[in-house]
Amino acid sequence: MTIAIPRTATTTATVAASDQRALPRVVGASLRVPLVTGERVEYANLDHAASAPCLEQVRDVVDEVLPWYASVHRGAGFASQVTTKVYEQARTSVRRFLGARSSDAVVFTRNTTDALNLLARSLPKRTAVLLFDTDHHAALLPWRGPDVRRLRTPATPAAAVLELDRVL
Repeated sequence: MTIAIPRTATTTATVAASDQRALPRVVGASLRVPLVTGERVEYANLDHAASAPCLEQVRDVVDEVLPWYASVHRGAGFASQVTTKVYEQARTSVRRFLGARSSDAVVFTRNTTDALNLLARSLPKRTAVLLFDTDHHAALLPWRGPDVRRLRTPATPAAAVLELDRVL
């Protein structure tokens, strides 16, 4: 079955006159919020680690696909078939972006913490885990036990590679 979902002009990347890609626009970038003084100022989101803002291009594509949304891999109806096809195309796009083989699994999770917890529960017992002591607290929580080795903070990314190579 071939299913094509039309793309609108709003979902294509904007290219500046100098042929350099413009920075993607963020939904809510011009949001103005009230202060206790009653004044309104432009909002500055300083917590992107917890919840990254949505890009306008992503919102536009979601808006296009949303009317077709139905259960993935669970329905025989047309909308379910469309949603399943789009979902599997997303896996293919991720594989291609990462240079992975077609036989490699792509697992979508809700967030990084969810992905790390899933990975931690999936590893065989006694698997050695290496962590830098600068890793975020949420990244450290799933890794407890005698097979976890914490490494000192490297001075540079190159030093991190060398330290991992030495320990491995």
